Amino acid sequence: MIENNKSKAKDAEKNNSLQLRINELEGYIREINHRLKAAEAATETTKILSSEMPLNTKLQNSLFIILEHINADKGSLMLVDTTKGDELVVVEAATKDGLNPNLVGKRQKIGDSVASWVVQNKRSLLIEDITKDPRFKYRSGTTKSYGSNSFLSVPLMGDQGKVIGVLNVSDKRGIGIFTEGDIGSLILFSDKIAPIIVYSQLHEELKRKNDELLELQRLKEDLTSMIVHDLKGPLGEIMSNLDILTYNQNLSSEDREVLDTSIQGCVNLLGMVMNLLDISKMEEGKMRLNREEFNLSELIQGKIKNMNVLAIQKEVRIKANLSHNTILITSDKEIVERIIANLINNAIAYSFPKKEIEVEAGQEGDFVKISVKDEGKGIPREFHEKIFEKFSQRTEDGVRRRSSTGLGLTFCKMAVEAHGGKIWVESEEEKGSTFSFTLPMKLW
Repeated sequence: MIENNKSKAKDAEKNNSLQLRINELEGYIREINHRLKAAEAATETTKILSSEMPLNTKLQNSLFIILEHINADKGSLMLVDTTKGDELVVVEAATKDGLNPNLVGKRQKIGDSVASWVVQNKRSLLIEDITKDPRFKYRSGTTKSYGSNSFLSVPLMGDQGKVIGVLNVSDKRGIGIFTEGDIGSLILFSDKIAPIIVYSQLHEELKRKNDELLELQRLKEDLTSMIVHDLKGPLGEIMSNLDILTYNQNLSSEDREVLDTSIQGCVNLLGMVMNLLDISKMEEGKMRLNREEFNLSELIQGKIKNMNVLAIQKEVRIKANLSHNTILITSDKEIVERIIANLINNAIAYSFPKKEIEVEAGQEGDFVKISVKDEGKGIPREFHEKIFEKFSQRTEDGVRRRSSTGLGLTFCKMAVEAHGGKIWVESEEEKGSTFSFTLPMKLW
């Protein structure tokens, strides 16, 4: 009898041990199934987040998947207001039955809610009964039924450990209380959602800054255009009055030299004004070229004569080296004259005293090639392309130096290319520079 009782006791112990083992295995299987379902839900969320849908649609669909997977009645996504930094704002909210637009846009001061506690502590928070938690000011003391009243919130982590928002679910269905497994699932979802939000915020910030830059650029161009147009009037009056003075037969040689210098200065200033206007036109595709036939050799010789005043002041000499006395081309005469004037003026500015500037021109097949060579300081090779950029700067002895607006060479490049030609520079430091450009003999 005693042996029989012992046997029964052993059998019962084995059965209990076996049942415990079965319970553990069943729990383990449930956990595996829960994780598999979480992974499947996360995969579905990833597909949604990587789709071409608008961001709000992605977040709404993801929120529905989260509520379904975690068996929650309610959920919301809140972001830290990047402009204020001390508020959370609801960007999406939903129930198991659909969206809850009434909550969208609602704000909470950080420090007044459980969600803000999650932001401040960078930790997930699970509350079995939120109506009994003093941190949840909006629900404590209320008589309204909230179902299970269980609440779960996890942080949305951005770059460098910064919390950008929180993902909340509440009112657990079924057993009524969220579990540690639910925390893991919600963190998995938050890890998928956070990078999309960060990218969207960066994209919006870049777009905003780009729009601001475009607006500033537009305002700058409008202001430049107004200033340039306003300059043309008084400058024209000055040039007209100076031109009248040239007919005065009583001027001494010194007075005439001063007058010629003033006239050339006005011509250069007018050239700068026209460069600004024409660069803007060419950038907008509104530049029109006037087609006419003229003698290029004659134009070059006349321009050299006009600019001799500046050359004499700089103690340099300008000479022409033309293949023929008559080089007929069909082009925009005024624009070509200004290109040559800009290059000669540039050569004068950078030539060493007592040196020579040479202007060459000759036909090469269906094109004419014009070169302006100086004996100045030269240009470092790394700047051979940059000098044609608008407002470009040179670096000398490790220091950026601006000796002019840089618009002259920009105008030359754009004007030459508008004619279908090319422009380039050949230069070595301390050995001078040669600016060359080609133009078609006949413009279209």
